[in-house]
Amino acid sequence: MVRITQQIFKPFLLVAMLSAVVSLATAQNPEAGKSAQPVKPAYKVVHDHAIGKGRGELLITETGIEFKGEGEDEQRHNRIWRDEEIKQLSISRDELRVTIYEASYIPIIPRKAPFTDGKAVRNGTEHDYLFRLTEGEITPEVVSALLARFNRPVETSVIPQGEMAESRLLFEIPVFHRHRAGGRSGILRVYEQHVVFDADADGDSRFWRYADIRDIGQLGRNRFEIATFEGQFGVDGKSYIFDLKRPLTETEYEALWTKVYAQGRPTGLRPALSHQQE
Repeated sequence: MVRITQQIFKPFLLVAMLSAVVSLATAQNPEAGKSAQPVKPAYKVVHDHAIGKGRGELLITETGIEFKGEGEDEQRHNRIWRDEEIKQLSISRDELRVTIYEASYIPIIPRKAPFTDGKAVRNGTEHDYLFRLTEGEITPEVVSALLARFNRPVETSVIPQGEMAESRLLFEIPVFHRHRAGGRSGILRVYEQHVVFDADADGDSRFWRYADIRDIGQLGRNRFEIATFEGQFGVDGKSYIFDLKRPLTETEYEALWTKVYAQGRPTGLRPALSHQQE
């Protein structure tokens, strides 16, 4: 009878002992019993003012972007922007530019001038806030998270690796991206869900969702244009001109054309030129 009782209660005794061990570990480390919370990226940054600059912390939260000024004087620049309040994001490894629908100000009297708290006049309807990271860098994982929730144009030289792995490559072509002065060689890769310019030099690469591409056009046999919705100097659009190191085939151009205009978007740039039309 004693043996049977021991066999019945032995499993219960083992469970009780395990529970006691877990309770003791939790008491020694209160965080051990809590579920892991997602980390919100936070960066030490320098924020440019119209005159001068200030330091603070930039946070990418689950619903927007927040800047917290460092020191009493800089705290008047504290800002919180929800995703829907942001017109555009421009991202590199060490910079984040946030474009907001609000008037910017041009100072005409410095704020610390004697007998005045400064004077400024409104200028335009958009305001760029530029933050330069002083520690760390913006990672592909952070860019992926922003792309997943942000419907407005995103200009990024940080290529999100998750999207690359999940999307099928349609074709690639070696190109030279023209700048106002000079340019940069690289590979233009066209995927099922996006287009990537993979530049030879760090910082010149670009990633575009098809929703961020406004138009495409073949400017002769060896030159190609991608026009995006990225804002530039108050204009809703920015173009990238590529010299092709080999001609696009008709199949390749048709595949990209179909992806860009799949939802019936009106065309603005010229279609592909045949060899007889050049």
